[in-house]
Amino acid sequence: KAQIRLIYTSSVPQFTNSPTMIVMVGLPARGKTYISKKLTRYLNWIGVTTKVFNVGQYRRDATRSYNSFEFFRPDNEEAMKIRKSCAIAALKDVCDYFTRELGQVVVFDATNTTLERREVILGFAKENGYKVFFVESICDDLEIIAQNIKVSEM
Repeated sequence: KAQIRLIYTSSVPQFTNSPTMIVMVGLPARGKTYISKKLTRYLNWIGVTTKVFNVGQYRRDATRSYNSFEFFRPDNEEAMKIRKSCAIAALKDVCDYFTRELGQVVVFDATNTTLERREVILGFAKENGYKVFFVESICDDLEIIAQNIKVSEM
């Protein structure tokens, strides 16, 4: 009932040692963070230095006092600016990870459901010479989604 779809997008000439971004895509509570953590653990285990950048954590850190569903409304311009700035902050940290810590792979964990967001990520990757893979997590099983929401509230 849950699916993973891998879409590879070439943003730069294919050098063997180019830093690589694995960009998660999917609706909330569909398993993106679970996949991100498992994939990162595996890649580090086989010797590929990898780190997860969870944009939701950046948002939670920036909005400790904002606990309302109103924050996620597309017509909430203030919240949209905050969400975009959190994504940009995470992308800057990705760049620091690749340049200062000499990481090889990052997993960019966020919904990334809009074309605009994916274009920002692709532009960033192209500008910096990173390879990009989009991995979409699809789940329409209501029981799994409900369980994922319960787990994330803990």
